[in-house]
Amino acid sequence: MNRFLPNVPDHSKESPRLHFIDLVRAYAILMMVQGHMIDATLAMEFRDNANFFYNLWNHMRGITAPVFFFASGTIFTYLLMRKNVKFTENERVTKGLKRFVMLIILGYLLRFNFGILADFPYLDFMKYKYSFAADVLHCIGFSILTIISFYIIHQITRIPIWIFLSLSALSLFYFYPSSLDVDWLAMFPLPIATYFTLDYGANFTIIPWMGFSLWGALLGYILSKNVNIAFNYIFTFIIFALGLILHFGSGGILDLLFNLTGDMNLKYLLYNNYLFYHLGNTLIICGVISFIANTVKIPKLLAKTGQKTMMIYVVHIFIIYGTALNNGFMHYYKYSFVPWQSILAAVLLIAFFLILVKYIDGWKQSALDLFNKFKNKLHH
Repeated sequence: MNRFLPNVPDHSKESPRLHFIDLVRAYAILMMVQGHMIDATLAMEFRDNANFFYNLWNHMRGITAPVFFFASGTIFTYLLMRKNVKFTENERVTKGLKRFVMLIILGYLLRFNFGILADFPYLDFMKYKYSFAADVLHCIGFSILTIISFYIIHQITRIPIWIFLSLSALSLFYFYPSSLDVDWLAMFPLPIATYFTLDYGANFTIIPWMGFSLWGALLGYILSKNVNIAFNYIFTFIIFALGLILHFGSGGILDLLFNLTGDMNLKYLLYNNYLFYHLGNTLIICGVISFIANTVKIPKLLAKTGQKTMMIYVVHIFIIYGTALNNGFMHYYKYSFVPWQSILAAVLLIAFFLILVKYIDGWKQSALDLFNKFKNKLHH
């Protein structure tokens, strides 16, 4: 069959997973793991942007978070809207709300400080600002909640959901410069303010990072309407071409719009053009991975890795950074490795996670069988 044509087999009755998105998620999480390990251990004297290899690594590392947010929005929205049912009957709504709660709780637990218990109820938020700082899991959690909200509003009002998704994503990018001038702490308590500013320890904020998830959700919505388009090269070409346009042309478009309007937000985005630039990079990566997924058979282990991103994220925090319960790798080896040592540590950590993903379900089943066997013995 000529796969350059849209006449492809009907995949709508198959497994609801989109394996190319799982592959994108696998790429993002493994890039995150290696990026965090190398960044945590590489000595400062080797961080030279004039070095081609370091500069390339640093550039690719900068794309990881946008890809991760984008893919999370894509797969959740695709699964949410795949079945044409009322939101009250859609199990993905319930699962999504549970996922939202779990992500928020996990996000805070990973940063928990036992000193909070000692100081409660006279808690000084500023003293423990890093424990309340927003991070990846918080932003993804609220992205999921936002997508569900748009989905419900769409069903009630019949206004197309793509309007909510595209306008909201664009607004989160556009208003990002304005958000930098707001005194969020004057408006909200610190645990809420940290969702909007980096001033109190947050690594990611809702503005603009939720925007990447909502752009991904827009793609997920399109795929939910016709999943078959993901299995031909026309889709791959369009995604890749849009990525190239944003990568190379977003600066020119912003320059044109700024000259026409004089808008200061557009000026900031023009001279700090990493949002649309990285959105372009994200689409390029999605296009490349879509091409690979449609050309060669993807190892099941990689697809499964993309389905275990939360587990990998949580475990890698324990290993690299540590938590209230343990000291991480960074505690002992912060900025102390030469390049080959950091690379080796990253490779070994990736290998560890691939092994974990491969066998985790079997280990869980064995543990459950052992527990049930022990429980049955107690009853007899």
